[in-house]
Amino acid sequence: MARLAPTIDTLSSIGEGGARNFLHPADVGGRFTRLRRVIFAVLIAVLVVMPFITINGHPGILLDIGHRSFHIVGATFGPTQGYLLFFLITGTGFALVVASALWGRVWCGYACPQTVFLEGVYRRIERLFEGDRSGQLKLNQSPWDGNKIARRGGKWLVFLALSAFLAHLLLCYFVPPASLWQMMGKGPKADPEVFAWAAALTGAIFFNFAWFREQFCIILCPYGRLQSVLSDDDTVVVGYDAVRGEPRGKAGTSTGDCVDCLRCINVCPTGIDIRQGMQLECVGCANCIDACDEVMLKLKRPTGLVRYDSEHGLRHQPKRFLRPRVYIYAVLGVLGLVALTATSRSRPDLPINLLRQPGMPYVLDEGQIRNGFMLRTNNKFDSEQTYEVEIKAHNPKATVTLPENKWRIPVGEQSVLPFFVVLPREGFTGRFDVEVEIESKGGAEVKLHVPFLGPD
Repeated sequence: MARLAPTIDTLSSIGEGGARNFLHPADVGGRFTRLRRVIFAVLIAVLVVMPFITINGHPGILLDIGHRSFHIVGATFGPTQGYLLFFLITGTGFALVVASALWGRVWCGYACPQTVFLEGVYRRIERLFEGDRSGQLKLNQSPWDGNKIARRGGKWLVFLALSAFLAHLLLCYFVPPASLWQMMGKGPKADPEVFAWAAALTGAIFFNFAWFREQFCIILCPYGRLQSVLSDDDTVVVGYDAVRGEPRGKAGTSTGDCVDCLRCINVCPTGIDIRQGMQLECVGCANCIDACDEVMLKLKRPTGLVRYDSEHGLRHQPKRFLRPRVYIYAVLGVLGLVALTATSRSRPDLPINLLRQPGMPYVLDEGQIRNGFMLRTNNKFDSEQTYEVEIKAHNPKATVTLPENKWRIPVGEQSVLPFFVVLPREGFTGRFDVEVEIESKGGAEVKLHVPFLGPD
């Protein structure tokens, strides 16, 4: 299948007639490549470790949908605390928006899981089996002999095993690892739903990284379209200095610095020509920067023909880094994170309310004054809670009727514990305090107060 030369309107991944052309980016070295590999290693380590480490008695991250509890880096959120997750997500989202306004698709190039695993793991495995770009292209054209079957088959087997591992690792974010391990030991029949999820995720991951690849970034991911809204001519992106590079020509001629070697195209994971200008398909990986710098050094010309710069900078015009939209995005992001912090810290250790029972504030019956109260709570923790309840009426003639002093609340359930305080009519000389002391098994305590009412 003949490959079309990429332009502002076409991609290297599109062949004649619109058929898919598989890309085989050439390997590249350089300062940005080394930086990305370090970042990839750190992110993969964090992803692998986070479900298995313990913070405040819970996994680093566990979204336990079955028990309606969510543990995120030491913080626990119950089923009725979705508003806290809203602040967390919006605060994080605006942080990404700020980064995009300043540095374009830096997330895509350095931290997106699609890039981290495709470029940091799967392509490296592919190169071990099939060689660099020239070896892969040669293998594509060769017949299906023993050598090709062994190389392709070995690569796919490793891809499949790695995809299965990643699928089960992803499940560990939703099912406690110990429980998942037990399910795996029992076999598919014991937990068919979990097995189906594991199989589906394995297939989806294998399909994505073995075949779909850059098409996910180009076709499915909405972030590239969002970038066009977030960026402007002062956003720092990967770009080509046309003022310095044009007109193109071979080395030794009196032309611009670009020698049209196509090295920037051959290393691009999405198959674009960065010299055509800023494009939605550019993921900001900086492969073309390292490749071009390598060529410039060999030609003893200044590096930076392709570089991180703003559109103004690439046109050698005045530029600015901080601007009003960045401040607005930053303020919105900080507000979200501040709201999350303030709301989280304001949560009581024991979220219990002391309320007066609906109806009359008090009842006068056969010479006795009766006040009805109730304790109400919602168990937002991930285990059953048991509270010791003690009620003190600060009047020696008052009596307390409490169904039980041990209050048990199942996980995720709302519970109400009613009680009554009764006082002889002649013993009421005015309002007095009713004090409720509640203590959990973990030692957390709360004291609540309510006045006893009667006729004036």
